[in-house]
Amino acid sequence: MKLVILDDWEYTFATNPLLNQLKGYFDITVYHDKPEQIELIKRIQEADVIIPIRERTRFTKQVLQEMKKIKLIAQTGGGVAHIDMSEANRLRIPIATTAGGSRAVVELIFGFILAFSRKLVTLDRQVKSGEWPEILGTSLENKTIGIIGLGNIGNGVATIAKAFGMRVIAWSPRLTQERTMAEGVEYKTLVELLQQAHYISINLRLVPETRSLLRKEHFELMRRDAFLINTSRGEIIDENALCEALEQKKIAGAGLDVFTHEPIPSDHPLLHFENVILSPHIGWKTDLMLQHFLEQAIENIISNIVHQNPRNIINL
Repeated sequence: MKLVILDDWEYTFATNPLLNQLKGYFDITVYHDKPEQIELIKRIQEADVIIPIRERTRFTKQVLQEMKKIKLIAQTGGGVAHIDMSEANRLRIPIATTAGGSRAVVELIFGFILAFSRKLVTLDRQVKSGEWPEILGTSLENKTIGIIGLGNIGNGVATIAKAFGMRVIAWSPRLTQERTMAEGVEYKTLVELLQQAHYISINLRLVPETRSLLRKEHFELMRRDAFLINTSRGEIIDENALCEALEQKKIAGAGLDVFTHEPIPSDHPLLHFENVILSPHIGWKTDLMLQHFLEQAIENIISNIVHQNPRNIINL
C-alpha cells in the first residue's frame, strides 16, 4: 500500500524514526513543498493513506474525487476546515484526527502577554540600536484576564494565569456558570468580560456563531489598556474594526497568530502598528507537538488500516 505524507515543510516527519513502524506495511513518500493542485492530485491519486500536516493542504471536492484508492486520511490535529467534509462523507472517505496542540498554543499566548506587558519587542529594538531606554513594564499580578472559550486551551490559559496571580474570568456561547465554578474561574457575560479584562484571549473554534464575533461595538466596550490575543482563527475578529480600534487607541494593543487571509497581505494595516505583535500561525508548531501528531497519526493508521479496528474516525 502507498502512504503519502504532505506538507513536511520543516523536514521533521521524513527523518523521524517513528516511520519505521509503518515501513513493513506501506511504501512511504514524503513531500516538503507547496504544489499547485494539478501536481497535488498526481501525488495523492494512487495513495491508500495520506497524512496531512495540519491544515496546509486544502482537500477540495475536486481533490477528493481524484483520490481513487484512498482508505484513510490520517489528519494531524483536530481541525478539518481544510477538508470538504460533505464530499468526504459522500465518497465514504474515513478521516481520523489526533489531539490538537493546545499546550503549545497556551505557551504562545503567554509569550504575547509577556512580550507586550514588559515591552520586549520595543526594548530589544532600542537596545540593539545603541539606546538604553527607561521604559516601565506592567505586572500581571492582580490584572484580569478574560478567556473567550474555556476548552483545553482556555483551561490551560486559566491555569497559567492563576500562577501569575491574575484574576480569571471567562465566557463562551455555551459556557455555563457551573462549569466555570468547577474550573475555579469567574463566569461573566461577553459584555462584562470585555469591560473588565486587561488581557483578552480568544480560544474558540470557528463556527457560524463565532464568525465576526468581535465587531466594532465590542471594541467600544474594552478598556483603553486592554491587550487582545487571538490564536484561534482570524475570522473570529472583524479585522477592519480591530484596526480602527488600534488607530483610535481604543485598546492598547494586540497579539495575533491568525488572520482572515493567510499569509497576511503585504499591504495589510496590521503590519504597521507598533503595539501589535504578529506571528505566522505557529501556535501549534513546536518540536514536541509535531512529535505527538506523528505518534498519534501512526497509531490511527495501524489501528484503522492494519488491524481494521476503527479509531478516532470523526465522520461516516
